[in-house]
Amino acid sequence: MRLGNNLKIYPVAMMLLAAPQMAFAQEWWQGAFASEGSSPCDNNDSIVTFTDKSADMWEVACTVQKVQKLIGLDVIILDMTCSDDEQSVDKRRTLLLKLDDNKLLRYPENQVLQRCSELEGNPRN
Repeated sequence: MRLGNNLKIYPVAMMLLAAPQMAFAQEWWQGAFASEGSSPCDNNDSIVTFTDKSADMWEVACTVQKVQKLIGLDVIILDMTCSDDEQSVDKRRTLLLKLDDNKLLRYPENQVLQRCSELEGNPRN
């Protein structure tokens, strides 16, 4: 009977041991991105950097208030408070959708973003 109890505890223990590692893993939507097909990210006005706490764009900085994950989909919704160089503050909601080719679709801008590390490896024609 003790063996049966141990078998029930084992999966729970494995989840708890793995949890700290999962908590620090970078999400698919975090990192530096630029408009699809644009020049490498050095001095590129279309760069946007997403973290779990902020979204930084050209002349606009946002603090992420809430991250909503849609279960079963590679989609998140970011609720943010943003300010620009002129110190105007507004609330924004952005939806990020992971595309099949490891790019992001940002809505409502309807803009396809490509990870900066992938742009740097592909010179423009």
